[in-house]
Amino acid sequence: MSTTLIKHVEASLDAGMAGQIVIGLIALSTDVVTEYELRKMLPDDGVSISATRIETHNPITIENLQGHAHEIARAAELFVPREAVDVFAYGCTSGSALISQAKLEAELHRTAPGAKLTSPMTGAYKAFRNLGIARVSMLTPYPDEVTEAMIGCLRKGGISVVSCGSFHIENDYDIINVTPASIQAASQAINSSDAQAVFIPCTGLRTSSIIDYLEERLGKPVITAHQAMLWDALRLAGYTQPLTGLGTLFAT
Repeated sequence: MSTTLIKHVEASLDAGMAGQIVIGLIALSTDVVTEYELRKMLPDDGVSISATRIETHNPITIENLQGHAHEIARAAELFVPREAVDVFAYGCTSGSALISQAKLEAELHRTAPGAKLTSPMTGAYKAFRNLGIARVSMLTPYPDEVTEAMIGCLRKGGISVVSCGSFHIENDYDIINVTPASIQAASQAINSSDAQAVFIPCTGLRTSSIIDYLEERLGKPVITAHQAMLWDALRLAGYTQPLTGLGTLFAT
């Protein structure tokens, strides 16, 4: 046993994180981008991100994406105390297109009864309604099977994809390395004059730094996965202040 004397000292306690809005991010095990992007987009004070992960597998297939649903409850259970989380965010665009909001909420509520939940697609649908958007040009990084499923999902949600482009990448580890400059150039290339907005799904893409630039060049709103999910999460938690640098959506 050590002979060093341990001196007990007084600690002052305050409310800790109680005054913060806490977003409980449920990220994919392969995702090293979403936390980085969301923290760049957060308000200067009053909002924080707490994250855990669910297992996912490559290649990116519909079957692998649909498997995320069974991981949601276990991921939410890792947030202790659960009541400290104001809203959960499932950070996968294609997964939230293939798994219904009702299914995701049912899984979440197994371990977090009554908790609020958003996702990139849930946020995107709300963003489209908020901005009166019914026609989009879409840029994805996905294989054609998943991109086609995204188009079908949007159609069911009342959104027409009038033009579409894809990087056709099958591996999450490669998606995270797509440069913002590539996303910027491809978005301009696939933009249609018939589209009311450009939609850039996938939380593996680094888009926060190019939203304003693209909107200025294209003359229309740009909706991205991180941006839409964060916008909805903040509003579900009661934060409605406009934020600069994040496009038309956050200016409303």
